[in-house]
Formats: sequence, C-alpha cells, structure tokens
Amino acid sequence: MKKIKIIIADDHQIFLDGLHSILNNVQDIEIVAEANNGVDLLKKAEIHRPDVILTDLRMPGMDGVAAVRYLKMHLPDIPVLVLSMFEQQEEIIEILKAGARGYIPKKAGIKEVLIAIRAVARSRKYLSPYISDTISEWIDNPEMPDPHTELTKREREVLDLVAAGKTSQQIADFLNLSKLTVDTHRKNIHRKLGIKSNTGLVKFVLENQV
Repeated sequence: MKKIKIIIADDHQIFLDGLHSILNNVQDIEIVAEANNGVDLLKKAEIHRPDVILTDLRMPGMDGVAAVRYLKMHLPDIPVLVLSMFEQQEEIIEILKAGARGYIPKKAGIKEVLIAIRAVARSRKYLSPYISDTISEWIDNPEMPDPHTELTKREREVLDLVAAGKTSQQIADFLNLSKLTVDTHRKNIHRKLGIKSNTGLVKFVLENQV
C-alpha cells in the first residue's frame, strides 16, 4: 500500500503531539515532518516534498495564509489542507483564495480529517460541512479581479514576507538575498502599488490576496 506522506503544522505542541499520535497509527498515512511555525513549514516542505500538508491557519513567524501563498508559488503540486479553530467567513475565504485545497474546523472528528487528507491527496478539494454554509455565497462566485499582475515573482515573495511582519534583514536571510536587494524590491513594490507605508502594504495584501 502506497502511503500518503504528510507534514503537520500547528503552533500548539500539545495539539501537534495528539494529532501525530492519532495519524501515526493510520495504515495509509506517514508523517514525514512536523512544524510549529510557517517558516519551518516551508523549509520542511522543500526537503520532504510531502503528498499533503496539514496546517493550522494562524502560526508565529509566518502565518498559514502567507505560507500557503508561498507554497502555491514554489511547490504548487503539494496540496494544503487547513485544520483551524477559526470559522469566520473572511478567514476561510482568505486561505482558500491563497491556494488551500481544503478546510476543516478543529471541532471536526478524526474520521473527517482522514477523509479530507485522502481527498486532497487525490487532487480533490475538501470543504467541511461545518463551514459550507458560511462560505456558500463565495463558492457560487469565487472569481475576483487580480490587481497585482504588475509585480514580479520576487516582488510578490518579498511582499508576502513584509505582510508577515518580517524585516528586510529577515527577508534577505530567508530568500538568500542581500539586504540592499530586498530594500530595492521594497521600494519598487511601494512605487508600483502607490503605497507609502508598510501598514498600507499589509492592508493591500489582506484586501487583494496578493
């Protein structure tokens, strides 16, 4: 039997330990790595190239939304399934627009989690019945204009990290660039978007799903 290789990510270690304990006993699933923040998740995804990533929505360092956007850009073949306590419409829609393949609230049972993992591993989408009513209107009309096509791929990467609260030096370290190069990208982003402040950039990302 071919096992589904997964990475699980959550910033609450007790939840991560419990999830690992349960999934580790499932015959067709193999946990290849764990992460407790978004930056660590991206690094381990690059190394292990799992079949599915199961992640929380909110994590320190880089939250789930920014991590999913980065994965969608750099590792688009790895489906991301979100398991989160957040059930507000805006948060669910935000992560789905970022590229998540599925969404389950943490109040769901392990049977539903397994159904969802197997579904996204087979290139299908999965939305929990718990949240389908919450986002039913968006499901019927998911398309929205793309206001950021003028940004280069590298500028979008930098913008995601700025929105995640990273400094220029932290971005430089993460992307293996010089701080001067990152500062240049930031200036170009501000100029192209007509936004002067970092707060304005964060707001732009949240509103326009860059």
